[in-house]
Amino acid sequence: MKLRTLLPAALLVFCLGCDSQQVAGTGSQTGNSVVAGRILPSDSVPNPSNVRVFLRPLNWTTGHPATLGALDSTFTDSLGFYRFAEVPSDTYRVEAVGSRWGWSHTVRSSGGYSEVQPGALRSWGHLKVEIDVTDTIRGGRLEFYGLDRVRLIPDTNGEVSIQIDSLPVGVQTVRIYLPTLSKMFCEAPVRIGPDSLSKIEYEGWDRSKKGPVEDE
Repeated sequence: MKLRTLLPAALLVFCLGCDSQQVAGTGSQTGNSVVAGRILPSDSVPNPSNVRVFLRPLNWTTGHPATLGALDSTFTDSLGFYRFAEVPSDTYRVEAVGSRWGWSHTVRSSGGYSEVQPGALRSWGHLKVEIDVTDTIRGGRLEFYGLDRVRLIPDTNGEVSIQIDSLPVGVQTVRIYLPTLSKMFCEAPVRIGPDSLSKIEYEGWDRSKKGPVEDE
């Protein structure tokens, strides 16, 4: 049984899963730690000012709690710089969101000043998830670590196709969350390309565990 990830030009196989719930934000409040970076100009967005930037723990998903101060948002200044203060120690996904473009990257904060790798807004990517729905996962959810995307799995058996749009380019980790047992069922990283469609085909699960994947 496996979770197969299809990339636009290649095929990768990941067999991941878990039998315990992930709860984000286990770091301590530092009181003065800073996470900061810059969104660079690009051909698509030559003036990346007033762009909304989100800070979320990497192992957080929509609808789950996080440490006070671990979920935050701000806007870039006239030169594209942004800054978060009083950030608890943890690993974070920083995401910049535009009308048709996005960007994300991971950063570790352990006190003091943490600088995020600069990045430019790029056209959103898309993901299609092919699932053979069984009684175990029917009515569950598809979630992304460190992003606020979620899609419901139909409460019916059979093959379904779910497409998630407006995803930032790079490696994202999608997971299936059970509806009745309130815990994660399986997870897999997938590379999202700019203005392209990536695919995941769900065929089963394995009780090995890897967790959300950081950027290289």
